[in-house]
Amino acid sequence: MTRSRYLFNGGVLRQNMRQHGWVGIIYLLGLLFALPLQMLLAHQEDVPAQEIHNLFQIADNVQTLFILIVPVAAALFQFRYLQAKHPSDLWHSLPLRRGQLLFNHMASGLFLLLVPVWLVSLLSGLLMPLDSNGYAYQAADVWNWCVTASVITLFFYVFSVFVGICMGQTVLQGIVIYILMLLPAFLLMLLDKHFSMYLYGYPNYDGIYGDMGDWSPVYTMLFAVSSPVGGVKLWVYAGLSVLFTALSYLLYRKRHAEKSGYAIVFTYFNPLFKAGVMLCAMLLCGTYFGSLKDKYPGWVIAGYLAGALIGYLAAEMVIRKSWHVLSRKAVREFAVYAVLLGIVIYLPVSNWNGYEARVPDTDRITAAYVGDEYRMYAEDSFMTDSPSQAEPMFSSDKSYIAAARGLHQALATARPVMDTSANSNRTYRYYDFVYKLNNGRTLHRAYWVPSAGFEPELKALMENAEFKRKEYKLYALNAEVEGFRITNGDKVLNISDPGEVAELKALLEKENLNMSYADQTGNQMPYASFQTLVKPDESGYQAYYSYYWYPSFDEMTTWFEKNGYTAKIRTLPQQIKSVEIVPGALGGTDQAGYYGDLQAYFTQAEGENRAWKTEDQAAIADVLDRQRYVVRASGAYLVKIEYPDPNEPANYVMLEEQDLTPALKALIR
Repeated sequence: MTRSRYLFNGGVLRQNMRQHGWVGIIYLLGLLFALPLQMLLAHQEDVPAQEIHNLFQIADNVQTLFILIVPVAAALFQFRYLQAKHPSDLWHSLPLRRGQLLFNHMASGLFLLLVPVWLVSLLSGLLMPLDSNGYAYQAADVWNWCVTASVITLFFYVFSVFVGICMGQTVLQGIVIYILMLLPAFLLMLLDKHFSMYLYGYPNYDGIYGDMGDWSPVYTMLFAVSSPVGGVKLWVYAGLSVLFTALSYLLYRKRHAEKSGYAIVFTYFNPLFKAGVMLCAMLLCGTYFGSLKDKYPGWVIAGYLAGALIGYLAAEMVIRKSWHVLSRKAVREFAVYAVLLGIVIYLPVSNWNGYEARVPDTDRITAAYVGDEYRMYAEDSFMTDSPSQAEPMFSSDKSYIAAARGLHQALATARPVMDTSANSNRTYRYYDFVYKLNNGRTLHRAYWVPSAGFEPELKALMENAEFKRKEYKLYALNAEVEGFRITNGDKVLNISDPGEVAELKALLEKENLNMSYADQTGNQMPYASFQTLVKPDESGYQAYYSYYWYPSFDEMTTWFEKNGYTAKIRTLPQQIKSVEIVPGALGGTDQAGYYGDLQAYFTQAEGENRAWKTEDQAAIADVLDRQRYVVRASGAYLVKIEYPDPNEPANYVMLEEQDLTPALKALIR
């Protein structure tokens, strides 16, 4: 039989259209339902069209469902002949070279998938100026949707074909396709958890919703509504499509027809498959056991061994299609894989690379950031016009860099570990240390910093003006603040007078910049909280930022008194029925159990005659002026504030020794 010399073969193309044309019809109907039909259904008389900036905002779940499933299904059905002996023999007996056969199959498949995308894009463009369209968008939005849907559809189809050529079972092919598409993000998430457990200072970020999602096309589509697929990512997927097409062509020429029914057609993929399954299982089991048993060595090792065994057995069963996988050879092979993968897992968290002790030299740092909101600054969001996005997160101030580096060096040397025991009196702050280096790179570490033991370094950092501007969001006061909503319990005060708003903005910035280290770490309770009322931007988004009026803000207290607002917003002594003071603020082991039930602690203290109660207005005023949040601390005093209304629950606060006025000392002694 003479082989065809032409690349296109009409017989193969027509057969594919007759046999698999329904896939294109379903894809077309699904996309028509998700876009043009929804545009028409959303129209309402006398209601303006909803403005959108991304066509994936329209019935996004339906679009995602069809784009994620239909291209994969097309490849599964179209290349199913590879997984069965008789259809494989039939197709390969045709007078066509393997390359020609693959080309015609893929050409017909892409025709069935891409034409619906282009038709829906054309129809969406035609509907754009019509009054019956319930959505308002631009021609560029239609173009972006068309390109994105086309490239993602192309990638899903080509990748599914590549997997089908490597696999010998259709069901296994479908499972492996989605596993491989999710694997990069899942593996990076496991590695992120592994590093955060064993690398001191590693920033523990959940990779599912962060940058790690960029590694999975499934996540790319799931979040296409809020994070449109950029041009770089589309070029990457287009390049990967070309790569997988070339690999499919090379492997298809080498694929033996008698391999139909095998789990993995090419045996040289078996070691990679086993290693991949074992690595994921080891990381999953190891981090699970380690987190449950607080990294106890015995449990950690047992977890990694259990994961290695489970992963190896699962991979062997899939490859052999049998439960009978145990043999002497299997034991030796398992030992080799386990040792090699154990080394791979251990090396990145060992001390050989100096990760934990690395602190950049001052002359290498061009800018720095220290705080607990790095992700808010660093990550893109829909709030692109908010002050937090406009404010540079890094500072080049030399004193700020020196203070940040000094605290970082102390932490890297001492390596304090967070005490999570129930009896712990220590308080911690989470800080990201991020440096921009002169070589263009960024160094990022994160620590839970204990307040005790690092006072000099913390004081130098926290009293720095650059730190306060970012920590207390003082940059937001530069926005067009139209007013302040001030609240204290059920008391509310709105200030919108431009002169008073300007004065309050200046006072908030000045008082926050003047806060000492003791003011910032003393757990002082605010008199009231401020919420900015900012003018909405063009999209209608209105940013809100919160500030506080602390007892240490003397000038602000004077301003409220001068303007006659104090009685309108502050809690006054005459609004309190009584205060009851008990020495010892849950600092000892015997008191720790009362932390969640403060009333029980007071009941016990009353029975032991260790509680002092008063209705004296002067003493109550002293408590209101000096009250602090309740924390585990030795040598302090717990205070119960009762209100005249018996239905209003009591409030519990704390006083330290230096807070006691002569009137309070006379009461308790």
